[in-house]
Amino acid sequence: MYKGRFAPSPTGPLHFGSLVAALASFLDARYNQGTWQVRLDDIDPPRHDRSSFQTIPDCLEQHGLFWDNDLLLQSRRKETHEFYISKLRRAGRIFTCTCTRTTLGPLGQCQSDCPEKRHGQGSIRLHLSDATEPGFTDLVLGPQIPTVMPKNFVMKRRDGLIAYQLATAVDDIDEGYTHIIRGSDLLDSTFRQMAIHEALGKLSPRYGHLPLVTDSLGNKLSKQAGAQAVDETRPVANLRLALDFLNQTSPPSAAKSVGDVLNFATEHWRLNQLNQG
Repeated sequence: MYKGRFAPSPTGPLHFGSLVAALASFLDARYNQGTWQVRLDDIDPPRHDRSSFQTIPDCLEQHGLFWDNDLLLQSRRKETHEFYISKLRRAGRIFTCTCTRTTLGPLGQCQSDCPEKRHGQGSIRLHLSDATEPGFTDLVLGPQIPTVMPKNFVMKRRDGLIAYQLATAVDDIDEGYTHIIRGSDLLDSTFRQMAIHEALGKLSPRYGHLPLVTDSLGNKLSKQAGAQAVDETRPVANLRLALDFLNQTSPPSAAKSVGDVLNFATEHWRLNQLNQG
């Protein structure tokens, strides 16, 4: 059975680009009569905006994007993340790296002899095998092959925090997601997360990567770049704008409520229209 999710980081309120990603993943799940989960990827406390633990769910609810089951917090799975690191260590797939930013090679990869040593402290990295799957067929973009891929990347940071790539890869598998619809800015992360799945002997979900919402200068909307929070007083207008961006059929003028718009959008949802227009 189809199971999808939306997994923002609680680093600030949702902006329009985030709403677009949430709406697309929600509609794809509902169109396919599946379940939809919301998970806050809160594993990097120094970057957290405490208010966003409340404002993000509130914004989703204001736009009718109600999730199934409980709201998930990625930070509650730290013991599980450590278990998977131990499993990768037993399989000989990770190593401890003592390199600094100035000594790392292209793509931030370790290029020294760290894999051959037994360092006690440092970042923990996954060493890719020659058997790592080179690409996949994206539900939106079609066949994808990585143009650049590091030969190793971080699983656990030097400061002891679990890296995004490991936490997301194993949580997506353990929580049973079959389809992940998200922004194309995460395409490089998808290759890394699939490499983790391969190292663990797990099958990856199917992925679809959305076109990115940009500002007037062509830059991706982001919290770091000061993107404005979604105006929650106009949810119907926001949903209509998001559907237009996603190249979906516009709801009729008679659809005046959030529920009316979402019901129409679900019935007329076409994932294959996202890369047209």
